Amino acid sequence: DSTILEERPRPKDEPVVLNWMWVSMVLNGAVLSLVIIIVYIIALMYYCDGQVMQEAIKDLPDYDSKLMDARTVAFISLVWAENIRAYCSRSFN
Repeated sequence: DSTILEERPRPKDEPVVLNWMWVSMVLNGAVLSLVIIIVYIIALMYYCDGQVMQEAIKDLPDYDSKLMDARTVAFISLVWAENIRAYCSRSFN
């Protein structure tokens, strides 16, 4: 915006992060966490022969590789979700 420097600064007693921003950040974090946990559980069920609990997964042959695959799926999902969130948060003006 070409007139941004002409605007008055915010008052000194106004916080940088307003209450509605805190609510938005907490809700975004909660939704993202829930989605990634669900993706991880689905990836565990896919790669670990339907097992989700640690005791059952440890009994599987080559369980280290299977856990690594499920963790990789969850991490890639998290990175993609953050990239999409960052793109949607930008200003298009």
